[in-house]
Amino acid sequence: MSFLLKFRAGMLLSCACLCLPAAVSIAAKPDPMDWPNWRGPQQNRASTEKNLVEKWDPAGGPGSNLLWRKKEYAGRCTPIVMRGKLYMIVHDQPDTPDEGEKVVCADAVTGKPIWEHRMNVYLSDVPADRAGWSSCVGDPDTGRIYAQSVCGYFCCLEGDSGKLIWDHSLHEEYGLISTFGGRTNFPLVFEDNVITSAVVVGWGDKPKWGRFALPAHRFMCFDKATGELRWISGTNISPYDTTFSTPTILPIGGRQQMIFCSGDGGVWSLQPRTGKPIWGYPFGRAGINISPLVTPEGRVFASQDCENTFGPGRGSVVALDGTESGDLTGKELWRKLEIMAGFSSPVMLNNRLYVVDNSAKLFIFDPETGHIIATKKLANTMRGTGVEGPTPLVADGKIYMVTGGGQWFVLKPTENSVRILDKIRLSNEFCDASPIVSHGRFYITTSEAMYCVGNRDQQPQADPLPPERKEAGNSDDKVATVQVVPFDVVLSPGEKQKYSVRLFNAAGQQVKKQPKAGEFEFSVDGPGDIGKNGLYEAPTDKKHQCALVRCVVDDVVGTARIRIVPPLPWKFDFDHVTDVPLTWLGGRVRWQVRGKEGDKYIAKKTVLPTPKDPNNKLGTRSYLWMGPISLSNYTIQADVLLKEHEVENGPSKMPEVGLIDSGYELLIRPARHILLLNSWLASDYRQYKNADFRPGADQWYTLKLSVIPEGDKATIRGKIWPRGQREPANWTVEMEDAKPNLHGTPGIYGLSSDAEIYLDNLQVTPN
Repeated sequence: MSFLLKFRAGMLLSCACLCLPAAVSIAAKPDPMDWPNWRGPQQNRASTEKNLVEKWDPAGGPGSNLLWRKKEYAGRCTPIVMRGKLYMIVHDQPDTPDEGEKVVCADAVTGKPIWEHRMNVYLSDVPADRAGWSSCVGDPDTGRIYAQSVCGYFCCLEGDSGKLIWDHSLHEEYGLISTFGGRTNFPLVFEDNVITSAVVVGWGDKPKWGRFALPAHRFMCFDKATGELRWISGTNISPYDTTFSTPTILPIGGRQQMIFCSGDGGVWSLQPRTGKPIWGYPFGRAGINISPLVTPEGRVFASQDCENTFGPGRGSVVALDGTESGDLTGKELWRKLEIMAGFSSPVMLNNRLYVVDNSAKLFIFDPETGHIIATKKLANTMRGTGVEGPTPLVADGKIYMVTGGGQWFVLKPTENSVRILDKIRLSNEFCDASPIVSHGRFYITTSEAMYCVGNRDQQPQADPLPPERKEAGNSDDKVATVQVVPFDVVLSPGEKQKYSVRLFNAAGQQVKKQPKAGEFEFSVDGPGDIGKNGLYEAPTDKKHQCALVRCVVDDVVGTARIRIVPPLPWKFDFDHVTDVPLTWLGGRVRWQVRGKEGDKYIAKKTVLPTPKDPNNKLGTRSYLWMGPISLSNYTIQADVLLKEHEVENGPSKMPEVGLIDSGYELLIRPARHILLLNSWLASDYRQYKNADFRPGADQWYTLKLSVIPEGDKATIRGKIWPRGQREPANWTVEMEDAKPNLHGTPGIYGLSSDAEIYLDNLQVTPN
C-alpha cells in the first residue's frame, strides 16, 4: 500500500464534535495574538501582548482575575490557541480499563469543550501518569491541528471539527522507540511540511539501505496535507536517550535552518526541507531536552545538565554562531560550565538572557559576552526526584513563570536583577507544562487543573510581531538533493506505487525548474519495475523482500525504500536462511539466526553489564515489527525459549518475550510468574488479563495470540503450552476490549537484559 489512511478503534468513535457541525478549515490570515505552538508565534516563548494582568488569585472570587479553572484539562501538556480555540492533549479516562489520551478542543474564552479525538496508547512502556506529554501544533494557514501521542500515534485533525484527515503509527511503521521515560517530541509545521522526531530503529543492513536499522534520533518529514513521508534524517547512531527538545526553524545567514538538541548530546542544525545537516556541536554525554533559543541574528543559546564533553563536571550554557557550518567544536561564542539547566529552556528579554536551572535558580546573562549579571533563587522545586521543568514566558516587559513545584512568579527586570511583582503557591499542584498567553488571557496547566487568567473587561492589545527574517534569494538552480517521495512504504505483491521527485540546491531551496513527469531517470535496485513516469510495480511472487527506487538528476542520486510484504498466511522456520527477514523493523539489529542447517532459530542478543560499564543494557528491550499496519483479524504463533542468567549470591534471572497482534501483546513475565495479555504494558488499569505461569529455563514453549475485531470491540485471546504437546482446547487468558485496536502489524517483544531469547516456527494466519 502506498499510503494508509488509518484509525485506531476508539479514536474514530470519539473524534466527534460536541458542539459544532463538521467544517473544513480554510486559509485565513494568522492572528498575531494566537499561540499556535507551545513556543509561541515567534518560536521563542515571547509575546508582543501588553497591559496584561500582574496579579491573580487561584481561589477565585470577585477581583481574582481567575476566569475559569478546569480540572479535566489537568496534565503535562502546554496548550495552544488558534482561531479562538484552545487545543491540548490530556489523559483520557484515567485509572479505568479504557484509559488513553485525547486531543481536546475548547472555546478559548469560556473553556467549554467543542470536540475531542481519542488516541489509544498501545505497545509502549510509558507510564500512565506521563500521558499527554507532548503538545499540539496548529497550522495558521489551514487551521489544522497535528498531535503526537506518547506511544507514537501521529495525526492531522481539522481544527474546527476534529475530523481525522490522516494518521500514522510511527512505532509500527518506522520504528519509533517509546520508552518508560515518556519523553515525547513535538511536531513542527514549516511551509507545506509537518516534521516530528524520536529515536528510531528502522530496517536495512547494507550501506545501500543507509544506516536506518541502527538507532538514531531521527526526524520524519511529512506532506502536511496528505501525510505522505518525504524524508527521514537524523544525528549520530546509538544516541544516549530520547528527548523532548523542540526545533526552531528560522532563516539564519540566508539559509533556512532547523535547530534542535539531540538524543546524542549535541546541538544540531538541519535543512528543514531536506534533512541535510548544516552544523553540529557536541555538548553533553546524554540526551538534551531543552529547546535552543535562536535569535533573528543567528545566535543560538542552549543549556544542559549532563556530563560535559568539555571541561569539568556536569551542566553548561553555551552560545553558538548559527551562521557557521560543519563541526562547531571549539567555536563557541562563549560557554559557562557547571550550570545545571536541563529542562527549562532559555528566554530573552531586553537583550538579557534568562536561564532557570533545575533547582529554580535564575541566571541572568549578558548574551554578548556570557557574563553573569545576577542570579536569584526563586523556589525549592524538588518534589521527590522531580526537578524544575517549565519554560518562562516573556510578555509585556516581564517574565511570567511557574516552577515545577507549583509556584507562580511575575518578574520585572531591574538594572541588576529582577523584582518579584507577584508570587503564588498553587497548593499540592505540580507543573510540567509552560504557561502561555493569548488575547490577554494566561493559560496555566498543573497536575490538578488548567487555569485561565485575565481581565474580563479589558480588550486585548498587542504590538505588531517583528518582521520575519527573509531567506536569501534562490539564484542557484544546481541540483544538490534529489528527494524521491514517498521515502518509505510497504507494498503487497503486484501493488503499484507512483513516485514524485523534488529537487533542491545546496542551500536546501527547491530549484526553480522542476523537471516534469517522464523526464527523470528512474531505476530499481532489487525486485520490481519502474517506468519513466515514476510508476513502480512490485513483483507478484509472494516473498518478503525489499527494493530501492533510484532517481538520478544531473548525476545526483535520490532513493526511496520499499518493503514488499505478501498477504497472510506467513511462516518462518529459519532453517534455510542466514539472517532474519530484511523487511522486519528492528530485526537485524536485535536478532540473529542460530543453530545448524535444518534446525535453526533466531536469538535475541543480550548486553550484560561489564566491570567497565555496569549499566550497559542498550538495546536489550525492544519491539520488532513485521509488516503493514492494515492487517486485522489474525492469529500469531511461535515457539519460544528463555535462557537463564545465574547471579552470584542471588536468584537467577530470565528474560521476557511476547508476541504482538493488532496492538496487543501476549507476554511471558518470569519475574512476576505470569502470562500477561495487554495493550499498554505500563498501565495498571488499561484492559489486561493474566494467568499464573512459571516458565522453565531452556525449555521450549508455544505461544499463540489471536485478536478478533467485532464492530466497536475486540476479543483478545492467548494460550501457552510445552512445544510438542497437544495444543490445549481452552485459552489461557482472554479478554474483551471496549476501546480496541482494530488492526496493526504482527511483531515480537523481547526484554533480554539478563539472558537471551530464542524463537522458532513463527506463523501468522488469518482467522
